[in-house]
Amino acid sequence: MNKENAVVEATSIKIGFRTSEIKGGQLLVNGTPILLKGVNRHEHNPYFGHVVNRKNMLDDIRTMKKFNINAVRTCHYPNDPLWYELCDEYGIYLYDEANIESHGMGYEPKNTLANNPEWKSAHVERTSNMVERDKNHPSVIVWSMGNEAGTGPNFLACYKKINEIDGNRPVHYERAEKMTDVKERHTDIIGDMYRSIESVEKRWIGTDSERPFIWCEYSHAMGNSNGNFKEYWDLVRKNRQMQGGFIWDWMDQGIAKYTEKGERFWAYGGHFEPKWVYNDGNFCLNGVVDPDLTPHPALYEVKKVYQNIHFAAVNLSKGIIKVSNEQFFKNLNDYQIRWELLANGTVQKSGEFTPEGVAPQSEKEFTLDLGDLNLNEGTEYFINLFALQARKSELIPFGHVVASEQLAISKFKTPKNNLISSDLISIQENADKLSLAGKDFTASFSKKSGAVTSYKLNGYELIEDQLVPDFWRAPTDNDFGNQMPERCKIWKQAMNDASIQEFTSKQISKSEVSVHAKLQLPSIKGSIELTYTIYGDGKIDVDYSFEAKQQKLPEIPRIGLQFKLPQEFNNLTYYGRGPQENYIDRNTASFIGLYQSNAADQYFPYNRPQENGHKTDVRWLSLTNQSGLGVKIIASSEPIEFNALHYTTSDFDPGTEKLGRTTADVKEHKFVEVHIDHKMMGLGGDNSWGAKPHNPYLYYADKVYHYSFTIVPVIK
Repeated sequence: MNKENAVVEATSIKIGFRTSEIKGGQLLVNGTPILLKGVNRHEHNPYFGHVVNRKNMLDDIRTMKKFNINAVRTCHYPNDPLWYELCDEYGIYLYDEANIESHGMGYEPKNTLANNPEWKSAHVERTSNMVERDKNHPSVIVWSMGNEAGTGPNFLACYKKINEIDGNRPVHYERAEKMTDVKERHTDIIGDMYRSIESVEKRWIGTDSERPFIWCEYSHAMGNSNGNFKEYWDLVRKNRQMQGGFIWDWMDQGIAKYTEKGERFWAYGGHFEPKWVYNDGNFCLNGVVDPDLTPHPALYEVKKVYQNIHFAAVNLSKGIIKVSNEQFFKNLNDYQIRWELLANGTVQKSGEFTPEGVAPQSEKEFTLDLGDLNLNEGTEYFINLFALQARKSELIPFGHVVASEQLAISKFKTPKNNLISSDLISIQENADKLSLAGKDFTASFSKKSGAVTSYKLNGYELIEDQLVPDFWRAPTDNDFGNQMPERCKIWKQAMNDASIQEFTSKQISKSEVSVHAKLQLPSIKGSIELTYTIYGDGKIDVDYSFEAKQQKLPEIPRIGLQFKLPQEFNNLTYYGRGPQENYIDRNTASFIGLYQSNAADQYFPYNRPQENGHKTDVRWLSLTNQSGLGVKIIASSEPIEFNALHYTTSDFDPGTEKLGRTTADVKEHKFVEVHIDHKMMGLGGDNSWGAKPHNPYLYYADKVYHYSFTIVPVIK
């Protein structure tokens, strides 16, 4: 070889073969329509900022795979080249996005750079450079021309240039065709960020037969969020042209910082710069994982909704179920199905089978060996199903649960209290309080507030602070975004001017006393009636009724009662949804079961402190000390909800402004604050700058709210 033809430099790249196209109004990969179960991902490391290494990338992919995430939008710039190699190797679909964002300029044609000829080359060069660099990566199935940069002739030029270089992949741009005189199409996918379910149903479905709808951003995961996530995918799964979306976003982009005592917290806007310098506060904390990849509770809901294997009841009395394979290219031979029959949360029978013969996008019936299914009256039965990874994988461990479902055989029934205590009960009272005494217990009621102020078992005081009504929760980031702390503050203050209107007691029998208290709440023109039936063995039936007649009251954050137990009553057992925190609009991944834990473990440290640790659909719970002494609370009329934490609501409530607080600002108390709730409103998650929870998960003062439960002494 002569010097003129000498090789000076050489490189190589792994490539793959696949097709990506829009056809029949759908996004097809290898000729098959797919679903994008995605997240937006910024490159982030809590110690090195936006500098990430191979281990960081692999850890991201591994965690995504474990939680059924199959797609990433590289918001809002092309990523490190290694990222694409790893996504090629391990199988992540990519929206590859150009580093164009200029929404600070505004979207109006007279303002946006997309409409300014001087910026045409900058737009075209950034998009074409991305395409030239990444075009050989099979993981890239869609080119994204940028983010929130308005639109105009410059993006039309980008669209044409991309198709000139690589006409095989679809092109996406969310702002295309909005607020512009450019009528020529320049996006192949409709990706309206944060468009609500209602808006998609009313304004898009059936209007564009040529292009699919894929949210480029949705389900804003700021703080305690991602409510109504299942509803998004109910819509996706019933409309062939809806093909998923990308959650905003993957990781809380906090930076490690330390207090003077060496306590680490994840710092955000306002923790570095002088006070007069503008910052976005915690609007960089929008992830489903912490900066160290600790999953947020919402990620378990995402995993459940994103799962590729689904189960449905066919005839549970005969053990017949249906298994559906939502995968597009693989059968289910790499999985094992484990099932459990539960009675009141306890496993009665279990088994396993291989779901053979379930081809991609098909379903098949299987019969579980339940034997003779004799259902006892008053017992609640469920079947839990789990799909387990049964093939060795570098990223997903053998036996990892990839999908799950809970099927109810029988419905919750109000427990019957057929055993009336014969233990004697005595009454003492003065002007301020009513005191009762029975077998191994005493209880006291305030005549001035109507509250239970003391409950002693074997002389041991269990009430650290009295049992009182409560309407408030610590605001979430979504609550702050929709101005809930200001709009709903009347509920925070509702008990401030409460007064006792009635307080009566009546000895029903030698073993039973009834206490009735009626409270007036002038600020909301409301009233609460509390009726306690106390038995000689220490059981207390609590009946709660509330109504408010003030007109135009805002939604009620919570409806319930709260009290405090001494710190040692930390051992928690409950029968309800768990094990992770759950809320009325985010609980499909939290199965009804029997869970044992402690109050300390109910706390989830959101990086800006806020409401956390709630549980729904609870049949009963108990809190005891190491000696087995404590209380059990049993739902009567319907399941209850609860929180049990070593923190107060006010610990997580900064007021009407966020104040830049972190986990280092909240400390455990030497008590357990217990909330026994009838209702708590949902979390929402459509966005964090105005959207409320969906209407089915909001509660208004338009009716009487009533619930009941029983406090049962636990004496080992």
